[in-house]
Amino acid sequence: MEKRSIALLLSLTLGLVFNFTSAAQVSHCIYGTTVKDLLKLAGIRGADLLSYVAKLKAHNIDQSVLTSLTLQQLHDIGIIALGDRIKIHNFFSKDPNDCSNSSCKNNGICRDGFRCFSCICDPKNGYYGPGCELKCPCHNGGICKTVPTGFKCVCPPGYSGDLCKTKYLTEERVVKLEETLKQLTTRLKQTEQELKNQKVQIKDLQARPVGSWRLQRTNEILNQLEKIQLHRTTPTYTQKLPIILPKHTQAILISVYCHFWNSNGHAYLNYVTYQKGNDNTAAKAEGYNTHYRVYANTFLYEQMIPWNSTLPNELIFKVTNSYRTGGNNNWYRVRLVGYMTS
Repeated sequence: MEKRSIALLLSLTLGLVFNFTSAAQVSHCIYGTTVKDLLKLAGIRGADLLSYVAKLKAHNIDQSVLTSLTLQQLHDIGIIALGDRIKIHNFFSKDPNDCSNSSCKNNGICRDGFRCFSCICDPKNGYYGPGCELKCPCHNGGICKTVPTGFKCVCPPGYSGDLCKTKYLTEERVVKLEETLKQLTTRLKQTEQELKNQKVQIKDLQARPVGSWRLQRTNEILNQLEKIQLHRTTPTYTQKLPIILPKHTQAILISVYCHFWNSNGHAYLNYVTYQKGNDNTAAKAEGYNTHYRVYANTFLYEQMIPWNSTLPNELIFKVTNSYRTGGNNNWYRVRLVGYMTS
């Protein structure tokens, strides 16, 4: 009667294992069938059962290892009775490779257990569950860890909560905030200083009588810019002014002259120019010149460039585009023709 009960229990247990595996396409292994339960199914009873469980635990032997132990190895770990060793060996040696028919999804790795399999999910793929079939709901880069109750979010630094939705300050974020605060403080001080300087300048201008700004005319040759003949090149010239400007010079005037003497040629010149050391947008002057298929045509225009007597007495003239055909009769010339004082 006892043998029939054991056989019936074994049949029902194995039937439940295989039915669960085939129906849900996942394994019960992650929930665990203990070594003690399996030894009972193998026919071990009473004090021997508890003794063998303790010996196996002492040697870190679980179901997956038991499937490969020989009779001698079972003897070596302390299971002396030959009859019990045969029962255990026969019971566990019949376990097939359950991973051959596993259905771990989304690159999950199958782990073979005793008459079952379990899936190890790759957290980077964003899936969890017994068969790695469930989409991970964790936010902000959190990854799902499969647990018996479902999943648990493992949050990256700076986030917490059940779904990693709560943001908190990390040491790195505190450092960044401190750096940002320092930058803003520096900018604020610079802005305050600029406002003070502007107030002084405005006060100075308001105190001056009408007509205190004066234009002084001159006609100075700028050697590097006297005759510009460029074709698809974009050089940058640094031209020292040939005269020393007064202390209160506020701007200079340059003239741009084009000499064009060929009805079939081109004379293109685009540039940006400014005082050396003062290249902010408000202090720059730009030019866009295009001559194409005209005959015996020249033109001249003037530009004002802000000037600061505390900076170098040099003019930067940067060519941004040039194109010339038609011979040496087509060229540009830039000269210093005046300056403004206050």
